[in-house]
Amino acid sequence: MSSGLLAPWLVGLAVATATPAVEAHPWAVRRAPSLSSSPAGEGDASHPSDLSSPQAHAPSDLPTGPPSDPLPTAAPTSNDLAVTAVEVRLEVVRGGERLPNGRRVPLSGGAAVGHATYKLSRPARAGEQLVLLNFAEALEREPFELDEVAKATYLDGPFRRGRMVVGGHSGATAVRQVNSRRDVEVTLSEGTDTLTLEYTVEVPRRYWPFGCSRRRCSLSGAVAPLPSAKARGGSRLDPDARVVTPARWTVDARFAAVPTWSPGHVPTDREAKLLGRDELVVASGAVGAAEVAYPEVFWGPRWKRARETWRGVEIEVLHMFWRPGDQVPDERKLQLYRDVPGHMLRIAREAIDVATLAGLEPPPDSRITVVQGPLRAEIAQAHPSAVLVSDQFLQVSPGRRFQGFHQAAAARAMLDEIMYGAYVGRHDPSTDLWLYDATATALLDVWRARRAQGDEFASDILRRITFVPMVDNFLYTGQAAFAQSYFRGSEDVMPLRLHPLYFSHPLPTGRRIHEKMVDLLTPSQREAFYEKVVRERTADPVAAAEAAYGHSLGWFFDQWLATYPEVDYSVHKVDSEQQGDGRWRHTITIRREGEHAAIEPVQVLATERGGQRHYLVWNGSTGSGTNIEVSPGTGTIDHVFTLETQHKLRSVMVDPRTRLLEEPQGKQRNVDPLYNNRSPPSFRFVYTGFGFEVSASEFLAGNTPAARLQALSGRVLFEMSRRRDLRSIGHLQLHRDRESAAAIGGGATVWFGEKVNRRRRRGRVRLFGEVHSLTARGLDGVGGVRFAQSLSIIDDTRKFSLWPDRGHRLAFGLYAQETLRTGVPAPDHRHGLTASASWVHIWPLAHQHTLASRLELTMMVPIVGRPEFRSLVRAGGVDGLGAYGGNELFGRGVALAQLEYRHMFWSNFNVNLVHLFWLRGIGGTLFTGVASVSPCDTLRGWFGKESWYGQVGYGVTAFLQLLGVTPQFVRFDVAVPLVRRRTTCLDEVLPDYLADYQGVAPGDFQLPRVGVNLTFLQPF
Repeated sequence: MSSGLLAPWLVGLAVATATPAVEAHPWAVRRAPSLSSSPAGEGDASHPSDLSSPQAHAPSDLPTGPPSDPLPTAAPTSNDLAVTAVEVRLEVVRGGERLPNGRRVPLSGGAAVGHATYKLSRPARAGEQLVLLNFAEALEREPFELDEVAKATYLDGPFRRGRMVVGGHSGATAVRQVNSRRDVEVTLSEGTDTLTLEYTVEVPRRYWPFGCSRRRCSLSGAVAPLPSAKARGGSRLDPDARVVTPARWTVDARFAAVPTWSPGHVPTDREAKLLGRDELVVASGAVGAAEVAYPEVFWGPRWKRARETWRGVEIEVLHMFWRPGDQVPDERKLQLYRDVPGHMLRIAREAIDVATLAGLEPPPDSRITVVQGPLRAEIAQAHPSAVLVSDQFLQVSPGRRFQGFHQAAAARAMLDEIMYGAYVGRHDPSTDLWLYDATATALLDVWRARRAQGDEFASDILRRITFVPMVDNFLYTGQAAFAQSYFRGSEDVMPLRLHPLYFSHPLPTGRRIHEKMVDLLTPSQREAFYEKVVRERTADPVAAAEAAYGHSLGWFFDQWLATYPEVDYSVHKVDSEQQGDGRWRHTITIRREGEHAAIEPVQVLATERGGQRHYLVWNGSTGSGTNIEVSPGTGTIDHVFTLETQHKLRSVMVDPRTRLLEEPQGKQRNVDPLYNNRSPPSFRFVYTGFGFEVSASEFLAGNTPAARLQALSGRVLFEMSRRRDLRSIGHLQLHRDRESAAAIGGGATVWFGEKVNRRRRRGRVRLFGEVHSLTARGLDGVGGVRFAQSLSIIDDTRKFSLWPDRGHRLAFGLYAQETLRTGVPAPDHRHGLTASASWVHIWPLAHQHTLASRLELTMMVPIVGRPEFRSLVRAGGVDGLGAYGGNELFGRGVALAQLEYRHMFWSNFNVNLVHLFWLRGIGGTLFTGVASVSPCDTLRGWFGKESWYGQVGYGVTAFLQLLGVTPQFVRFDVAVPLVRRRTTCLDEVLPDYLADYQGVAPGDFQLPRVGVNLTFLQPF
C-alpha cells in the first residue's frame, strides 16, 4: 500500500529522533539559512559542523537573467532507433578451464562466451549505426596516477586489462570495435529489426564490480555490449560522451563445464560433481521495473543466504561468511565479527519504509538482491539489478559512529536500488541517471533521521585528537580504506569512473544535483520539487525545479551536468578598523579563481576573539547583491563583505562545512587548495610517531644491561606547521640510541616541487639541530655532550611511504658534530663532518611485486681530534646490513648497496585483532646487500679486497589497518652475514673489544649467527 505524500503526524513519526532543525516533511529534513549575512549574535554554533548548509536564492522580484532553453529530458521518441530488448546466452568459463579455441583461462580470472540478440525499436534504415559500449575494457591501463592505497582498491594483482572480442554477427553490414575503449560500432542492414553478436569476455583478476578475486567473479556491465545513447547535459559536456540505455534483458547463463545445469535448479549427482563448490547467480530485473541498463552475473564458491519478505518485497542477501551466534538486533558491541546479513536485511527494511513514506513504495513481489563480494572501491555499490556490498563491510571500529559510516553507505546503495526501479525509462537516460540518485540522496537524510544518526563525519568525531599521527594523516591525506565515506562533501569523487553507469561520460551522480539544490532552494521549494517528481514520475524534473524555484534554472543544470568546474576560493584579505564607540569594522575579501567558475553559495564563518560567530554567504554572483546571475564570471573574482563586531576577529574561514570542491589554480598547482580558506591559518602541533627498533639478535647476545641497551633505539617525533601548508614544517624530536642516553632536536623543512600526494611535495630542504647527552656506557667509555647540525636536500617521488610500488628518493646530506667529552683529565673535544649521498629506487614488476634498490655513500672527516666510535660511520644494524650488529662494523667511509624483492602472498585477509587492527595481508621480502667499509683511521683500503661485507635474508611483512581504516605495517627480518672479519678500529680489535665491553672472556664471546630485526617502517 502506498501512503502517497506524508501526513504531518506520519512525518513526525518518521523523524521523531532527528535534530530540532527537521521540518515535518521528508524532503525538508535539512534546512538552510537565508542568503543574507547573519547579524551579530545570530547563527552561533558549537562547531562548524553544526552549521546548516548555505542557501542562495533570488528574491522573487529580482531578475535572474534571460531564460535559457531547458535541457532535453524526454525519453527517446518512436523515430529514434533504440534497443528495446536483449536476449543473452552465456557460457561461463572458470579459471583453469579452456575456452572453445583451446586457450586456458588464467586460474585467477574467468571468461564468458556470449551470444546476444538485440531487438530494435523499428526496422533500421540502411547505414544506420548503433554504438554498444564495452565496459570490460574501461580500465585501459594501470592507474599510475593513484597512490598505492587508492590503487589497491581496484587491483588485486598484476594489472591485466579486461577484454571483449566480438566475432560473428548477423543483421549488420559491418561491426567494428572503435576508440581506445574498443566500443562496438554496428552499421545496420536495411530493414534489420534484430541484431545478433557473438563475443568473448575475458575477466581479469581485479576487485569488483568487474573482475575476479578470491575465486569470486562479477560480470557487472560486461554481460554483453551495452546499448547506448548520446549523453545530454551542460554545454561543457564532451560531445562524444554516451550513457547506457535501459532495455528488457533476458539472460540464460550456464557454466561451460556443466551446460545441462542452470541457476535455480537442483543439480544431479554428476552435475554437482562438475560444479564442485561453485554456483552461478543471475540478476536481471530492477526493483519494480522490467527494464535495466544491464543485468548482473556472478559466480564463485556457494554463497550463504538470508531471506526475508518486507511489505511484499522479497529481500535476499548472499553473504560470504558465517553468521555469528549473536545476531541483529541482539548483536554485542565487542563481538569480533558482525552479523552482515542481519544488518543488510535491517537496512533494506528501513529503506523500503522510507521509500513508502515518501510515496515511492516498491510494488509487491519486487525483489532486492544483495551480493557480498570483494568490492574495495566503495563499502556498497548500487547496480540496476543488485546491490554489491564489500566483504569488509563493518570491519571498522566497533564504535556506533564509525559503524554508522558503513551503514549509511549501505543505506544509500539500497535507496539507489529502489529509486532506480522507480524512475528507469521515465525520461532520457541522462536525466534518469541523476534523478533517481538525487531522490535516493534526499531520502538518505530521512533514513539518518529515523536512525538518529547525525550529520557528522570523521573530521567532526576526530577533531579533538588530531595530535595523534594516524588521525592527522588520515584526515589530511585521505590514504585510507573507503576514504570517501568518512568525509563531508557535496560530490561523489571517483578516482576512477569504474562503474558501468558512469564510465563512458563525465555526468555526475545525483548526489551533486541534490546537494546543490539544498544550497539553492529553500526547504519549501525543495519539498515542492520532490513532491512533483514523486507524484508524476514522468514529469520533466528541470521544469519541476524551475516551477518550484520560480525562475529559469537552465544555468544551474548547464553548469552542474558536466565536469565539475575547477575553482579555488580563498580569504584574500581582512582589514579591521576600530570605531569610535570601541566596536570593530571589518572588510573581508573572498576571492574565487577559475576559468570555468560556478554559481554556488560560498559560506564564510567569521569568529570574534570573544567566541561570537557570524555567518556570511556569498551567492557566487559577480556583483555584491543577492541576485544570482546567469554568468558567474571567469578568471579572478573578488567579493567583499562588511561586518561590524564587538571584538577583533580571531579568524575568518571559507566553507566551514566543506560544501565546495576546490582545485588549485594558476601555475602553482602544488599547494593544498584549502590552505588559503582560513585567515590566519590555524596552527598544528602533532605527535607524528613513535619509532622503536630492536636488534633482537644483538639484544639476546648481550650479557650486560649496557650491552642490551645498546640494541634498543627509540624516538618520539613531533611536527608543527600551519594547517594544510605544503611549504614549510617544523620538527621536534626526542630520542635515545646506542650513543645517547637522551637527545633533543629541532629543525625545519622547506618543501618545493610538484605534489606527490595531498600532504607532501617531492622536494625538500631540511635543516636540523640536536643536543645529545652521551652515555659513558658506550664503546668510547666516555660521556659528554654533543651538538649536531645537519643539512639535507631530498627529492622523493614515492606517493606512499609504507609500501611504495614505484618512485625514487635521492638525498644529499651534511652532518656536523661537536663533542665535548666529560670525565677526562684534560680537555679532549672532538669535532667531525660527515657527508652522505643516497639513491633509493622502487622498480615495479607487477602489482604488489617490486624491486627496491639502495645505493649509499657516506664519508666522515675528523676536524678536531681523533674520531670516536660514535662519530664513525656504521655499516651494520637496522639502518644498514641488518645481519651485522650495530657495534660490529665501523669505518671512516662506507659504501652500501642493497636490493630487496618485496612481494605479497595473501592480500585479502579479514582477521580482527581485538578491534584495534585488522590484518589485511601477509607479504615477504627477499633481500641481499653488500658494503665496503674503510679503516677507522684512514680512507686508504676502502673498496679493497678485505673491506667487503655481505648479507642475505628474508623478512615477513604484515599489512594492517588501524581500526579498520588507516594502513599500518610491521616487518620481521632474519639475515645471515656472508663474511666476518677481525678488524682493528681506534686501537681496539673487533669483535674482541665487544667481549671486553660486556665483561666476557674472548673465548666465551660469540657474535650472533644471524641478525633478527623488528621494524614498523620499510628500511629504505
